[in-house]
Amino acid sequence: MTTQILLGPQSPVPNLRQAIEIIEPDAPVVVITAGWRDSEGEIDELRDVAGCPVEDLMLYHRAVEHRFVGKYLLGLQRERQEKLAELQRLYQIRLTPTIAAARKLLRARAEPELLRLEQRAAISQLRALDTHHLRRIRAIHQNFNRRRAGLDIPRATEQREQVQQRVKQAGLVMIAGGHVAVLLNRIRLFGLEDLLATKDLVAWSAGAMALSERIVLFHHSAPQGKHDAELLDAGLGIVRRRVLLPHASTRLDWRNRRRMALFSRRFSPAVCCTLDNGSMIHLDAERVVAASGSSVVMRTGRKKALTPS
Repeated sequence: MTTQILLGPQSPVPNLRQAIEIIEPDAPVVVITAGWRDSEGEIDELRDVAGCPVEDLMLYHRAVEHRFVGKYLLGLQRERQEKLAELQRLYQIRLTPTIAAARKLLRARAEPELLRLEQRAAISQLRALDTHHLRRIRAIHQNFNRRRAGLDIPRATEQREQVQQRVKQAGLVMIAGGHVAVLLNRIRLFGLEDLLATKDLVAWSAGAMALSERIVLFHHSAPQGKHDAELLDAGLGIVRRRVLLPHASTRLDWRNRRRMALFSRRFSPAVCCTLDNGSMIHLDAERVVAASGSSVVMRTGRKKALTPS
């Protein structure tokens, strides 16, 4: 049995130590801070908050050496990122009118039975688009992994094995926030997906998002204007049937009930769970053992507190 504890952002008040105390690791604690990029490794404050020795696996900085030991690996990396970026652009072209149609139907006036069926059909089309996009993303990752496995780069292989060995020996793996796409990229580069699924984990903010099956970007009141939620990438799939929403109190438009209802129904049957500062979701075998400070987005557009199941 493995345990996952999902936390919200650790500022202004951290609750990381409480999560670690729940797990009580009896072996080394390691952390992945690759999402911090150039600030990776600056974990003195994190160690103080954790209250125990912590080793940073330094995936972001290791990846620089890891990639440049072979031009073919670097080329594969660049090719994958370019394909993912282009696929995202094409997805956005289809997403804009699809979500606009669903939103219009949710506020339309018509004979109830007729309207209800059209609303369901519009939301089904939106789900189908997300499912198709996720399938295409996974195919790109699988193609990269297959071609990467055919490369013989001894120094890169040595780096991967060193990191994997540290993870195997760890009693707890922590995954910090930051840039979720960079974080996932480095975790995949070092082949840690299956290993992390066997470990007790504490992850916060974007680190928690990375554990889910799909990464959903959302910001209803972004500085550049209103922005529809979009599917960015496949996650590691360790936390199943949940869409995780860091900074939800400021990034979701809770006053717009219809918009929030569409958000919830779009990602159903997955449960949309908020993760704000102070939030904690304790999972054991996919069951919610305990939860505090986290809400579930309901089909009505309202929210209710997440409770143990």
